[in-house]
Amino acid sequence: MSKKIKEKIMLLGQVGVDSGQIVISDPCYIDSEWKKDVEYDQGKKGEYSYGGACKTCDSKNLGGQLNYKRGHAGAGVALRTGYGDGMYPVYGVYNDEGRITKVLVDFEGMPGEAGRKIFDILTKAKSVMPSSL
Repeated sequence: MSKKIKEKIMLLGQVGVDSGQIVISDPCYIDSEWKKDVEYDQGKKGEYSYGGACKTCDSKNLGGQLNYKRGHAGAGVALRTGYGDGMYPVYGVYNDEGRITKVLVDFEGMPGEAGRKIFDILTKAKSVMPSSL
């Protein structure tokens, strides 16, 4: 008999967006790896910079991998928000050990119970990996 895992959902906070995109990254790499002063028209897809994030978000998948300065994957992931600029709630899913195992940024911006219902639907759905990965 398999053990049933109980998950708890909590609102962690909100993320403010003014460029229609977000970056998920370990903050320890921002000072050492982020290329500063790279504007939109100067960036390259996959580059760990503002311009690189913009170009990456302009791709067919509306987001993708950002690479370290040496070119290997893992610096972060950039993605478009669903509806542009705004304040978006960020939810964490905690397992029965109290560890965050999933995160959802709700780009429809539905707080409270409406956001939790959407999150329930998403957490029960099967994960699908894009063919480009």
